[in-house]
Amino acid sequence: MSRDIYESITARFIEQLQKGTVPWQRPWTGVQNLVSRKPYRGINSLILGGSEFLSPYWISFKQAKDLGGTVRQGEKATPVIYYKLFEKRDDKGNLVLGSNGHPTRIPFIRWSNVFNLDQTEGIQAPTQTATQEVIQPLEKAAAIVRDAKLCPIRETGFVAAYSPKDDVIRMPAKKTFRSPEAYYQTLFHEMTHATGHASRLDREGITQPVKFGSERYSKEELIAELGASFLANEAGILNKVEFENSAAYLASWVERLKNDPKMIFTASSQAQRSTDLILGIELKESLSGETQAPALPREEPILAQEIPRVKTRSPRMSL
Repeated sequence: MSRDIYESITARFIEQLQKGTVPWQRPWTGVQNLVSRKPYRGINSLILGGSEFLSPYWISFKQAKDLGGTVRQGEKATPVIYYKLFEKRDDKGNLVLGSNGHPTRIPFIRWSNVFNLDQTEGIQAPTQTATQEVIQPLEKAAAIVRDAKLCPIRETGFVAAYSPKDDVIRMPAKKTFRSPEAYYQTLFHEMTHATGHASRLDREGITQPVKFGSERYSKEELIAELGASFLANEAGILNKVEFENSAAYLASWVERLKNDPKMIFTASSQAQRSTDLILGIELKESLSGETQAPALPREEPILAQEIPRVKTRSPRMSL
């Protein structure tokens, strides 16, 4: 019996919100696959980084076996999302070209199970080497703002806002914030909005009319919240920001995610794209390869009809 992966993973976030924890406000450090050593991004960083495990390393059941170890009996897996890109074809089998003349590519969502290294036996953790050059978090946050090729940032008034019409970010003076970290967290939020301008990522939440409280408004706000957290985590200040999470705030996100289980997927994808743009990261994708879900193309991802599952020796290891 197939399960709806959207609802399954969204339920995890809803459960955390109902307990008073906002998943995208929890810092995570270098979560990565033990074998490939590639860091998890976007929604995968939220899923794995929000766990209670201490190790940053994750591994599939097969990878654990190939390394001569095993997953401990009774341990529960955690899902990660990835996708494969396919060229779109019409009813006659001809390639469908986009406005740029290139083949249109459709992302198909896949998922698989992974386990934290703390859930395994017989596998040695890699030796961690200290980084020679340590950049202070506030210096790194300032560098992210300085190096971002976005719009002008003007300190004026008492409200933080991005104006798509003028393509400018307006911020209150830094001294009016409770802390420098709070200032940068707010600025990162508005910078994420600014990436949606027509000249950049051309996101409908910015380029199209948006009514306060509408579905489009909520999605754009979630993109900005996630993007701000990705950037703050990158700078190392997320754990220093004091959030005011009222019961109404938490309840509103619970309701929105319940109404649209796909929202956290598409929002985290767009937030990761925004973060990459701000940081100057160019993500190159291959049609033949498998790519983590975060940097999806603008077209809505499609959940594959046949969802691959990881077979384990014990049914208690399933989700």
